[in-house]
Order: sequence, then structure tokens, then C-alpha cells
Amino acid sequence: MAQQNDFDLALNTKWFTKEPPAFPLPSMKALGPCTSTYNWFWEQDFADTTKTLICAVRWTDTKAITKVRVTWKRSDPSGTITAQQKHYPPPAPLSEEELYKVHQLYGANIAGWAEAVVGTTVGDGECWTLIHRALLDLAETYRQYGQEAPLISQGRSHGYPILTLTAPTAGSNSGLLQIADVRRGDILEMKSAHFHMITEEAPKK
Repeated sequence: MAQQNDFDLALNTKWFTKEPPAFPLPSMKALGPCTSTYNWFWEQDFADTTKTLICAVRWTDTKAITKVRVTWKRSDPSGTITAQQKHYPPPAPLSEEELYKVHQLYGANIAGWAEAVVGTTVGDGECWTLIHRALLDLAETYRQYGQEAPLISQGRSHGYPILTLTAPTAGSNSGLLQIADVRRGDILEMKSAHFHMITEEAPKK
């Protein structure tokens, strides 16, 4: 992937002075769905207050990250503003061995968490909320035991993508989940799907 060029931060709009700040910026949203976070810092002396805003945006499809640091004087934002940007490329693709290692680390616990709440309503009842809460809870548990925590949901992206599937007709892609090596604990999101249970009859004597 090519190096991300600096974004137009539109500093003349003073978006950084608003609470909460108007971030991500339109130039960032134009690249696709994303999530963001921010923190404020300030230093005060006898003459004025220096404010610093640090923002980060992560694109849900690529997992690329851009961080922005903006500093200004409260008495004169336009005349004292300074800004920096740092861009972090998407993570490298995982090898088959790495994917299997991640499955061993998280798969059974993700599935077990979901099975434990069958018959209950998690949050607002949306499927996205279910896996988001699962990953949040499991991340906290893993940290408590000093282990690497799973990545928290980024928008509607819940980890490393291993399969995108579109069926031209019903049943035309039967069996592809097995071919793609989808395992217990992997997260599937379906816009439209049809499930058909096949039962095998015992051979007649």
C-alpha cells in the first residue's frame, strides 16, 4: 500500500476547539468507514493556557491508522496553532501458521462466551453488539492474565478478514466455509443467508 499523504486538516475551521472535537475530518471519512478517539491536555502559566489535542483514526477495512496532534494558545488559536500528522500502514497479512495460532488463542473462548449468553439479550440485541461485548470482556480477561488481548471491534470489522463470499444463486456456494477453513470462534456476518439442515438416515436392514 502506498504511503498515506497528509490530510487537509482544515485548521481555519477551528474544529479542534469544539467539545467534542469535530473529528474524524471529512477528508478522512472519504477514505471509508472509520473509528476514532481523542485526548485533551493543557498547560497553564501566568499569561495563557496552552492546549493540546491528540486524535487517532483507524479505518475499519484496512486497519491503517493516522494520528494528529494539534497545539494552540487559548487566547489566539488561529495565530498559534501547530499540527502534526503520523500515518501507520495496515498490519501485514497473517500467515496460515499465524492464523492458526490466533485461532488456538481466542477461538474457543469467543465461541464459549457466545454460547454462555444464548437465550439472553446482550446490550441492544444487535448481532454487532454481541461480538463487540464478547471481545471487550475477553480482552479484559486476557490482560488480567498478562496475555495479548484480542483486537476490539472497529466499526463492523471484528478481526482479520479471511473470507468474503457472494452467492449468485441459493446453494451455489455450498461447502465453501469448510474449504475456507472457517473454524470455531471465527465471526461470520451475513447480509442474507439460508440455512438448510441435512439429516442422514440410518441404513435400513
